[in-house]
Amino acid sequence: MKKHIIKILVGITISTSLISIGNGAFVNADIKGDNWYIQCASDSTETKIPKLLSGKQLSANQLEITYDKDVDPALATKASNYWIQSTKQDKPEGIATLGKDEKVSDKNSLTDKMVKIVPKDGSSKTFILTFKDKIKTGQEYKLIICYVTVKGAPPYKGDNGKALFVGKY
Repeated sequence: MKKHIIKILVGITISTSLISIGNGAFVNADIKGDNWYIQCASDSTETKIPKLLSGKQLSANQLEITYDKDVDPALATKASNYWIQSTKQDKPEGIATLGKDEKVSDKNSLTDKMVKIVPKDGSSKTFILTFKDKIKTGQEYKLIICYVTVKGAPPYKGDNGKALFVGKY
């Protein structure tokens, strides 16, 4: 069984939970202050699928995310491979594309009109998401990423990870 330690920066919240991140993997998350530490355990032998490694809010309308390996930039910068779920509201508003009980589909992903995604300093691991709207302060969201692969890999129909964050600007 693989074990990974992942650090994700989030808004100020304290909680402990068990979260499924796809492909038979589960994480035990412990959030303290601005830091989210995740221990990931997976029975999956798939090593070519990139997973979300970390993330942080840079400004009122920007997130920075980092994958655990280099990814295909064409897939990582494709808005339709990302979803933002409101964890408290029934209907999505602001940057959210999903309400709290809605499921991911190709009809409710982010769009090019909502977000611009670019590599950070030419990186193939770290990307900046700049939203048209501000990330609401104090609002809890879940970032969901799917379909991103390493360059040259066959298409992937699963997720690349999920992360909770709280708007902080």
